[in-house]
Amino acid sequence: MGGIQVGAHVSSSGGLFNAINRAIAIEAGACQVFVSAPQTWRPTKHTEAALAQFRARRAETGFGQVWIHNIYLANLASEDPLMVEKSIASVVNAMTVGAAAEVNGVVLHTGSHKGLGLEAVLDRVVDSLHRILKASPAGPMLALETMAGQGGTIGTKFSDLGTLLRAVDSPRLATCLDTCHSFAAGYDIRTREGLEIALTEYDREIGLDRLAVVHANDSKTPLGGFRDRHENIGDGYIGVEGFEVLMAHPAFQDKAFLLEVPGYPTEKHPKGGGPDLENVRRLKAIRDRVPVAR
Repeated sequence: MGGIQVGAHVSSSGGLFNAINRAIAIEAGACQVFVSAPQTWRPTKHTEAALAQFRARRAETGFGQVWIHNIYLANLASEDPLMVEKSIASVVNAMTVGAAAEVNGVVLHTGSHKGLGLEAVLDRVVDSLHRILKASPAGPMLALETMAGQGGTIGTKFSDLGTLLRAVDSPRLATCLDTCHSFAAGYDIRTREGLEIALTEYDREIGLDRLAVVHANDSKTPLGGFRDRHENIGDGYIGVEGFEVLMAHPAFQDKAFLLEVPGYPTEKHPKGGGPDLENVRRLKAIRDRVPVAR
């Protein structure tokens, strides 16, 4: 399947295969799911029958990329050894379910150094990543996500992730670029010049070949605001023109652009129920009208 796949984070409640159905219902061609409740440590059990049903549903629909987002509680940089152990276990669980479901990969918020800087926690994080990859079955990629910067999060600077990838040195380790996070962290990806500067740094520090997936989110936060506040496509500070620039760039072709936006208000969800048909159609319309830059 060539070209950018426009996808969305969707619920997997009632069975993992339902994620495919929910994504198709909003015209998404790729998706991201939680395989455990994102604010709890207890893993959800997925039977082989349910996993087989998911694989079959994906195959019969010709559905595109599928990614798992790890739970939000994980912090591989924590000073608390118990927290680190629970964090490692959560990622191994996501990778194990992902391998059984034959998904593309798992996206991970690496954690927070709490303002101490990456160097202060580097050995701990690298050791954790080595342990995760050793304990996880082959198949899914593990993609470390770029972050907005609040709370001392690792990945605010592209160099953070590059340092980790070089230290771990595994072909199974990759990155996820979140448009909202990187914009809030100070990378002006909404203009051609700004995007070229940002991607030159990305390539130097990480390598564009290690960019596996994109979280496509507009930003409620101005450039360099260092706050993680997602907005619907075209309604934030990146704007429609910013996504036109992004989706025209050769570096993003053949990637999945996964929406994690609030969605538009409905009677059932007055504040929005997450990625919806309107946001999928907005992003597809941008993709379909912009030629790939040469």
